[in-house]
Amino acid sequence: MDRNSLNQSVGAASGMQSASVEMDELLSARSHVSTLSPQRKLAPCHSNAPSPQLTELPIELLADITNRLENSDIKNLRLACKLLARTSALRISRVFLSANPLNVKVFRAIADHEVFRHGVIEVIYDDARLPRSAYEEAAARRPDLLRYSEARQIGVQTDENWFNNERQQNIREIDRHEFHTAGQWDSPARIQQAAAEMSMQASWTYYQDLVRQQDEVIADNSDLEALRYGLRRFLSLQTVIITPAAHGLLFSPLYKTPMIRAFPLSFNYPIPRGWPARHEGQSSFAAAAWVNEEDAVWADKVRAQWRGCLIVTRALAEERRHHHVSEFLIDSKQLLTGLNCRLFEQQCEAYDDIVSILEHPGLRRFELSLHIDGQQRLSWPAFRSGLLRHALAKAKELEHFSLAADTDPDIVDEGEPSPSLETFLPVDHWPRLQHLRLWNLSVKKGEVISLLAKIPPTLSTLELGHFIFSDNGDYCSLLHDMRLILRWHERGIRPRVKIALPRKPFYRDGQSIWLEREVNEFLYGNGANPFDARLGLNRVRQGVGVLRDVFIADYEKPW
Repeated sequence: MDRNSLNQSVGAASGMQSASVEMDELLSARSHVSTLSPQRKLAPCHSNAPSPQLTELPIELLADITNRLENSDIKNLRLACKLLARTSALRISRVFLSANPLNVKVFRAIADHEVFRHGVIEVIYDDARLPRSAYEEAAARRPDLLRYSEARQIGVQTDENWFNNERQQNIREIDRHEFHTAGQWDSPARIQQAAAEMSMQASWTYYQDLVRQQDEVIADNSDLEALRYGLRRFLSLQTVIITPAAHGLLFSPLYKTPMIRAFPLSFNYPIPRGWPARHEGQSSFAAAAWVNEEDAVWADKVRAQWRGCLIVTRALAEERRHHHVSEFLIDSKQLLTGLNCRLFEQQCEAYDDIVSILEHPGLRRFELSLHIDGQQRLSWPAFRSGLLRHALAKAKELEHFSLAADTDPDIVDEGEPSPSLETFLPVDHWPRLQHLRLWNLSVKKGEVISLLAKIPPTLSTLELGHFIFSDNGDYCSLLHDMRLILRWHERGIRPRVKIALPRKPFYRDGQSIWLEREVNEFLYGNGANPFDARLGLNRVRQGVGVLRDVFIADYEKPW
């Protein structure tokens, strides 16, 4: 029986369950250890029985099948009959949190559960707050608007017009994404959702209620208190991720949080990104000052755009004696946004919290996405202050590091060139480094080679994505110099090198052309350089590499 057939059997046996039933299941579920002997067959269910092929299987085979199911399917299976409820235990290794009461409630329920809490190894904080209004959405890209009261709404459309325009844009984005993925984005469930789209008024009413709930959580900081509680209760916790990308695309979320699972089937709403984000085709905008002594009220409003990130770093720093988090990710998931880099211009509370996390013994992985637009016109103070390098150097046991930025290639030549990578990346302080990822940075080819030459021989994977070369460099000559100068083919550990390119001229958020096999055959074998001089030294011909999409699970097609 394949997975799709099994999912259909489970769904037919139990039907679709409401969000309240799902919550009741979580709050009341208990883990049951089977005492059945090996090869013993299960007695059939007599009430609401699914097809007999499930209940007549040996327990070992049934256990193997349920281990391959998602929790949503296991919940349906458990509701089919008591016997399957006893033999199909939920697996909860990941929990979600955000400024939403349902997410907070589920998070606390798992933290209170004496079985489930021991299985949690990952916490994901969804920092994509829902904009309260057109003004708030506009202020994310125009921080100067935060200086004015919302009542003035200078040059901002009305709230309902904004909401409806975003809904229409979502539908257009679905069409574009489906076209650029050759139909692989589509599914019967999404077709059903799009066809049964909620009315504008019903969607607006539901959205307003979500915003009200969000405001209540922010007012009482119940998400922060839940996180502090969870850090003490989740004894196996390893990874904490903060991301603005949880909502993904309409009807295709990156993470199915309890809040998102509870949405009405065809709820169409403005997809939040939380942090100030530059969407495809939009012009860049400068990051606002993190500290502004002349206008402290405005600076508070600027920092509030990263509220989730700030409360997570504060909780991790304050609870450091009570957790063993070894992986900390501030991850934009390839969206053109990130943490405001200007917090690294001067010492501040947020900076101190990050340093406290990085110097915590046992931290092995750190990923950082930065919003850097405007730095070139200020002479790059966030990268020249020494604070970023100082903070990163505290992570002595680091094995996995990623740095991504929202560099705009159209303005990379404006202002002062970016500082060298070695100015702010202390690779000489990471003797255990195994994985390095550098994404969407303005670089000079020679400085990249210089940095890579200093990386310890422990490196096993290197990922270079969406580079903007500021010195007439290119990927073609970069690979040539890597082979000739670095001579990694002589190492005992040959790093696997991956290069990601934007899909030009049809770039979509989350999509990249990935080169791996071709790159490594050139570096370590007899393969040709994959970059085609006839197309440009940063481009490859059709048929070289594969196309992947962050927002479509398992999507991969030849380029």
